Amino acid sequence: MTRERRVTGGLAVLSLVTLASTLGYMLIEGAPFGDALYMTVVTISTVGFGEIFPLSGAGRAMTTVIIVVGVGTALYTAATAVEIGLERFLGGEPRRRRMNRQIDRLQDHVIVCGFGRVGRNVWHALREEDISVVVVESAAEAAAAGVAEGALVVTGDATRYEILGEAGIDRARALIACVQNDNDNLVIVLSAKNRRAELPVIARATELEAQQKLRLAGADRVVSPQLVGAHRLAALAAEPRLDEFVDVILHGRLMELRIEGIEIDPHSTLHGKSLRESEIRKQSGALVLAVETPDGELHFNPDPDHRLKSGQMIVAIGTSEQVEKLRDYAG
Repeated sequence: MTRERRVTGGLAVLSLVTLASTLGYMLIEGAPFGDALYMTVVTISTVGFGEIFPLSGAGRAMTTVIIVVGVGTALYTAATAVEIGLERFLGGEPRRRRMNRQIDRLQDHVIVCGFGRVGRNVWHALREEDISVVVVESAAEAAAAGVAEGALVVTGDATRYEILGEAGIDRARALIACVQNDNDNLVIVLSAKNRRAELPVIARATELEAQQKLRLAGADRVVSPQLVGAHRLAALAAEPRLDEFVDVILHGRLMELRIEGIEIDPHSTLHGKSLRESEIRKQSGALVLAVETPDGELHFNPDPDHRLKSGQMIVAIGTSEQVEKLRDYAG
């Protein structure tokens, strides 16, 4: 929850406490509305004017609750509002200094250059894996959006050495260049590799021509979201059993690996053979992940000497062609 929302929530609670306390004094002590409201405000503000009207035991108990809840809420809300006001008055300097201290303490984090549609999704994915991330964004609006979402943001041009230094490039585990402009990504890759040659750098490419340039610049991996998306859409249209596929991105290209279970019948050539003797990998290219027995017991990464029998099911992974070859080979 942002501090602005905390202030709004605090004011809402304070309003409810004031209304409930005023009604309480009216019902318990029979006080007029004006006196009851005045007593409530005096109690919450802690000005110490004393009792406006005589209080019974129940009235004093309610006053104690008002002091604990009302005063606490009022102080919390006021402190948060003052902090926000000071930050806005000083241009956000306290928050920026606090964020810089957090960044300076990071080790083994990932630097994400750009907080557009791709960069934001990359940040979310890394945070889901509990990986520390520093975002570098030159656009003030996008940088503010990143801060609002809870990101650690360095506002500046990621093509500059000093900005990468502020993001902790010397302590980072990887850098992802995913700004919208391919030329900017190219310069970011060059700058990062020149600063720290061994740092793994992954770059986004919009145009096909940019992929080769990014690799020449030193990018360890280049990914084209448009190309990957196009392959995925084509695969969805061409393969009705796509739910049995695993997507693998290799050098910017999408490869679909099919996972399928193939049951061994009594007439199969695999019946009675061990996995080593079956030569499944040699004959089909598919990889055996597991063997399931008729009673449902699953053997992951089975031993090469495991003997295949009728009724068992081979769980294999491979391309569509490899899995079909295995099905034919299994009879």
